[in-house]
Amino acid sequence: IAQVQIVFKEDIGTGGRGGYFDGFGIIRDIMQNHLLQVFEWLAMEPPERLEAECIAEEKLKLLAATRTLGMDDCFLGQYAAGAGEPGYLDDETVPKDSRCPTFAAVTLSVDNDRWRGVPFLLRAGKGLDERLAEVRVTFKKKAYNSLLPGDPNELVLRIQPDEGIYLKCINKRPGWNHDHVAPVQMKMSYRHSFPGSYVAGAYERMLLNASRGDQSLFVGSAELVEAWRIFTPLLDEIDAARPQPALYAFGSAAPEGLGEFAQRHGVVVDALSSDIVGREGVPRDASPARQVPGAAPQITPVKSGATELSPLDVSGAKLPRGKRRADDPADAAK
Repeated sequence: IAQVQIVFKEDIGTGGRGGYFDGFGIIRDIMQNHLLQVFEWLAMEPPERLEAECIAEEKLKLLAATRTLGMDDCFLGQYAAGAGEPGYLDDETVPKDSRCPTFAAVTLSVDNDRWRGVPFLLRAGKGLDERLAEVRVTFKKKAYNSLLPGDPNELVLRIQPDEGIYLKCINKRPGWNHDHVAPVQMKMSYRHSFPGSYVAGAYERMLLNASRGDQSLFVGSAELVEAWRIFTPLLDEIDAARPQPALYAFGSAAPEGLGEFAQRHGVVVDALSSDIVGREGVPRDASPARQVPGAAPQITPVKSGATELSPLDVSGAKLPRGKRRADDPADAAK
């Protein structure tokens, strides 16, 4: 594996709650808890058993091997007015001189045998171009990959919306020329593969597990201490220095400068354009093709320059821009 990106994007701002948000910022709001949990479940070693104690043990080992963050590991942004939407500082509840970040990216480094040298880029932001949460695992290019043009293979785990698993790879086009290749994606969509299935909301799962006494998805005290050990020095430095965040227009894909920051830490961010798996090939608002359970995953050619579409919820009903489902996982545990 060459790199891992854990991405969380919201297409809404603070919505008049800026005064509340200004007290903690995007890192405390999303990154130190929600995205760090995604990181832990992805990168921890397989537990001996799928029981709370065994899972907590492996998560704790991973966090203990993760380096403490500093300002050099962080990129901050704040949304300004754009796309007909007000900027963060236009919120009457926000101090006019606020430098509270509404976007942040950090690079985590893990010092263990599996992940040593593999950068994990976590990024989260409000006022962006779409509602999205996903993990992107990019594989290393091998020497024989130079025989044909193409990008590295990439595994995408889509958390929301349109939950699914995608594998981006390079495939030869039909024809006589061996060097005519194109990027394609193999995809498993929960909505297509399990039509009509009920997907419980975050609070439903939390209350059900609590009533059952199942602590496997809950955070223990030792894990919490390690999580804050990673982020607290960075947060203290931000609070003390009050660095100027990079301004980005509401509706942007990402703040300008994110690509350069990521490159310094060994991460190639190619998703600043519309190259996001799930938006190409089959539009999200198209009627899903019927898929027989257990059938092979669909393979869809990736189209460049695809038009960005409004996000959908799991059932396929289009959501108005700036709205979210009531059971949004980002609202859990706040």
